[in-house]
Order: sequence, then structure tokens, then C-alpha cells
Amino acid sequence: MFVRSKNRSTQGWGGRLVIVRPPCVAPCLSLGLVLALGLAVAGCAPGAAPLSLRGSLTISGSTALQPLATRAASGFMAEHPEARIAVSGGGSLAGLKAVTSGKVDIGDADVYADPGEYPDPTLSDHLVAVIPFTLIVNPDVTGVPSLTRDQIIGIFSTSKYTNWSQLGGPSLPIQAVVRPPTSGTRLTFRKYVMGGRDEKGIFLNSDSSKTVLKTVATTPGAIGYLALSVLDTTVRAIGIDGANAAPDSIESGRYPFWGYEHMYTLGDGGALASAFLSYMTTPGVQSVARSMGYIPIYDMRVAIRTTDGSGGLASLAPASAWRRDDA
Repeated sequence: MFVRSKNRSTQGWGGRLVIVRPPCVAPCLSLGLVLALGLAVAGCAPGAAPLSLRGSLTISGSTALQPLATRAASGFMAEHPEARIAVSGGGSLAGLKAVTSGKVDIGDADVYADPGEYPDPTLSDHLVAVIPFTLIVNPDVTGVPSLTRDQIIGIFSTSKYTNWSQLGGPSLPIQAVVRPPTSGTRLTFRKYVMGGRDEKGIFLNSDSSKTVLKTVATTPGAIGYLALSVLDTTVRAIGIDGANAAPDSIESGRYPFWGYEHMYTLGDGGALASAFLSYMTTPGVQSVARSMGYIPIYDMRVAIRTTDGSGGLASLAPASAWRRDDA
């Protein structure tokens, strides 16, 4: 189905085609027929035989989506031994640049491709999951279960807070770890947590969630942020305004730090890319996504607020059907 914007048009935002593929069990012959007809929607017909697939795909971009894309690629290749899929990171903006220049088949991103920056009318946006992000601190930073947005700004931007003792923690200098400009996670953090403010701190040279994780884990007093899909026990996750990166907090609108996982192609990307993108939304892959910290695209519901200025809740809508208010 086509993703609906607030005015429920069948085109994407800024005229871009945005696709949420209906969940199906596996790529099949009916999918081949759909592709042959040049349609944007791929699905499976009951009783259809498996489609034999071969060739190679290259995927690069978001390091937040990389773990799921890698797991899905392994499963897909196990089912289709003549297909080869190479998945790499580099950051959301690097992924968008690579796919729009034809260097890769699929570009992964945590952000929307602004039509002003990526004007190619054939660039198609495939939504495959919702990703919660979280603040993380070095294990030595105790006594700080959550930070307000003002406190986060005071750490990452204004230098109002320079020692954890100012925030109820130990007497340790605060070391803010800042991701490079190619990071979609950084762009999401800047927009939805920092209010558009620039960051100060330890600037990383490469956009790698694992580098963020290792830097925070090994630097006394460090704080950073990454996707739940990368989180492990070497660091501690902390909340924002008293809410943690959980589906109910996101659905209620209490937790701001999350985003959609996008896989971009030029056109449909070809038969193999279309089959893999359909595979990404199968129940099996979406179940794996849930176990890795993502939220399945069809399970997530987001709060739609009233427009009367009261801030009240009007309804809950599928995350796959609505763009964030100020995206």
C-alpha cells in the first residue's frame, strides 16, 4: 500500500513515492508477475510457488539499520543460494548519496530524503521498521536514570553541565560523544531532542554505532546516543524526561527520540531488490526485528494530537501510515 500523508494522498511527501509493502510469507511467482507489470506494490498470492532469484545486491547507509539488514540478507541468501547481498554502513547520508549516484542498489537511512537535496523523481522510499534511539552513558555514571531535554542541551550544546555531580551523579567530568554529520541518528537527535541546536564534545571521525558504543563504554564520564538495535551491557541506557525508549512511550508521544527505517531505491530497484524489500516485511523478519530492538512497522501505533492547541490525543494511527508532524 502507499503510505498516506496527513492529507491522505497516495503520493509520498514532497511528491516522493513512499512504499509500505504488505506482509507476505516469501517472495513468489505472483511477485514476479507484479514486477513484470511494473507495479510499486509487491505481495504474495496464496499457493504461489517460490520465485527463483539470482544476482547480487549492494546495500549501504544507516548503521542503525545495518544489524537488521545484515540478518535479513543472511536469511534471504539461505533461501535463495544464487543471490548475493552485501550490506555495509557508512551513515544515512552516505547511503542516500550512494543510492542516488547509482553506486549501490539500496540506500539505508534513518531520515527522510529531502526532495530539495535528492530531487531524482524515481527515488522511492520503502519503510521497513521503526527504530527507538536511546541515550547511553559509561557504566561509572550512576544515579542519573533520566535527563530532561534542557539538561541534554546543557550537556551537548551550551556546556551548562560539565560534571555529573551537577545532575545527581558522581564527581566525573562529562564527556559528550558526538556523531559525524553523515549520521541519520545525529540528525534525528538534533531535530527531536536538541531543538535544532549544534553539538559540542568528542567528535567521531566515522559514522559507526559500534564506535559510539565502544567510545562511551571505555571513556569515563562519557555520554552518547545510538539505536536500541546496537545497545549492549557495556553501557547504561538512560531516559529522556522520565520516559524510556519503549513502544508505549513512543506511542503516547512521551518519548521523542525515534525514527523510521527507510530503504531507498531508484525506481523499484529491479526484481532482486524488490523481492528482498518484500522479504524485509515478512512476519519472520519483522519478528527478528522486534527481538533486536526495532518495532515492526505494522505493529507500531503513533499518537495523533488534536489541532485545537490543547495537546490532547485525537487517535492512534499506524506508524506506517503517518509521517511525523515536523519531519
